[in-house]
Amino acid sequence: MSWSQQERAKIIAGSYKKWGLNHARVLDVGCGNCVVSNVLKEVLGLELTGTDIIDYRKKNIPFRQMEGNFKLPFEDSSFDYAMFNCVLHHTGDIEALILEAGRAARKLLVFEDKPGFLLKSADKALNYLYCFKMPPAVNFKSQDEWIKLFTRIGFDCETGEVKYPFWYPFRHMVFKLTKKY
Repeated sequence: MSWSQQERAKIIAGSYKKWGLNHARVLDVGCGNCVVSNVLKEVLGLELTGTDIIDYRKKNIPFRQMEGNFKLPFEDSSFDYAMFNCVLHHTGDIEALILEAGRAARKLLVFEDKPGFLLKSADKALNYLYCFKMPPAVNFKSQDEWIKLFTRIGFDCETGEVKYPFWYPFRHMVFKLTKKY
């Protein structure tokens, strides 16, 4: 299973590359087993820390467990970026988690799945294989719906391009969020 996660991580890294993250301090919110985190750390040259509601790491990434579903155990502005890699659609209160990440980091990166029947079915099956305790997917949104949500809760939103190998079956969206002041 880590092969598919590594391939997805390369797609995510390519999507984030244009934002120049080299040597940035990054919090990977919902880091899961850290297979994706490890690839992102290496490819993008990040100082990366992971956090999740449970610890089921398979890679040696610095980690702190979340203090509940929406509380990050970090001081204000501890990170340059917080990233959500296919995480927000698993979240019951998306706004609370985004705002909490916006407290802990100056900017946010979001890589999310585009909605579709195949994706919803595959997502549930893959989540069970990676970690059966993972919450079921509940919040797939279109790009416009994400942008409206981010804007409504106080973020400027920049979209990016996602490039795929010809054989990759799923589609995604990528966003960079900056807090409005």
